[in-house]
Amino acid sequence: MIDMLGGEPFSHILCWVDGSEEACRAAERAAYLAQSLGAKLSYLAVGTETGRDKGFDAYARIEGVSEPMPPVLKGEVQACLEQAMSIAAKIGIAGTARLVRSGDEVMAVCDAARSQGADLVVIRKRKSSLVERLLGASASDTLANGCGFAVLSVG
Repeated sequence: MIDMLGGEPFSHILCWVDGSEEACRAAERAAYLAQSLGAKLSYLAVGTETGRDKGFDAYARIEGVSEPMPPVLKGEVQACLEQAMSIAAKIGIAGTARLVRSGDEVMAVCDAARSQGADLVVIRKRKSSLVERLLGASASDTLANGCGFAVLSVG
């Protein structure tokens, strides 16, 4: 299968899940798209940085743990991510990556797509507000124009 620009098919799809119903549907569609293209698949969730307290730092020194604490995901984001991973496994996509980042959501998607070598980003389609439409401040616009990725917005 050749993409619409006449080039090679997409080889790595990154799908951002945010816990919304639309994002969970987009994750399922991303899995089937990856399967049909024979592409790698990565799911990304963006959480909140937890920070470390002094008690944990003392414990980490004793145990030799130097890794930072992973970001904390909201319950609905965690559930959507687990559902997405389950669907990918069920349809036979091996090696699906489960990524968790923190910070600004759109920049986290940009950074993850770059670091993973993704060539297509799948996000949920959402209704934009009048202000967003006037300013053109949608996530898909920022990802496509500011980050330079092909973006598929599905709902």
